[in-house]
Amino acid sequence: MSGFMMVFILLALVAGTYVFCHNTLMSARFRVDEGWSGIIVQLKRRHALVPNLVQAARTALGHEQAIVERIVTARTQALEALAGDARSGDVQNDEGHAEIAKAEAGLSRALGQFLAYTEDNPELSANENLVILQKQLEETEDQVAAARRIYNGNVQAYNTRVASIPWNLVADLKKMKPSRMFTLDDAELETVSRDPTLDALAPANPPRQDRI
Repeated sequence: MSGFMMVFILLALVAGTYVFCHNTLMSARFRVDEGWSGIIVQLKRRHALVPNLVQAARTALGHEQAIVERIVTARTQALEALAGDARSGDVQNDEGHAEIAKAEAGLSRALGQFLAYTEDNPELSANENLVILQKQLEETEDQVAAARRIYNGNVQAYNTRVASIPWNLVADLKKMKPSRMFTLDDAELETVSRDPTLDALAPANPPRQDRI
């Protein structure tokens, strides 16, 4: 075999390896982006349920409005985080994803406190609209969790490729970096075991009483 033929075969092997690695990396990256889109869809669905839940809760809770206001505030922050990430125009914006995760953790905490309060107050189950909305919210939470599992699985597969030979060589050339997992910290795993009437309903800054 001539030297020219050996060089040609070697170059063909290198080119073939590059194309294979590039295509598999891009496919893995596409699945990550697709998984993120699925999370956004479910988060928007959750955000859309909150106003109706808040309206029903205001009626059911009467004067105990602190927990409702926390939900409203948390939803506003979640919407702002989502909008900020969308404005960046970068589906791989890890910083924006982290802000979304932080805001959604706050919303999860506020909703969890509300659900704990309703469980401790059986009379609230008499409000049919509230019960229906709670069920829809719980179903949406399951969908968010499912979308997050799919996304994180895709991220893990992609990150494994990026860190493995020979894919890491192609990733360096294409400046493809590992992606961040989407987690809601410990908020959604937190069991609200404290008395909601003392903690969840307490104002963040209680009014100061002047001495007489």
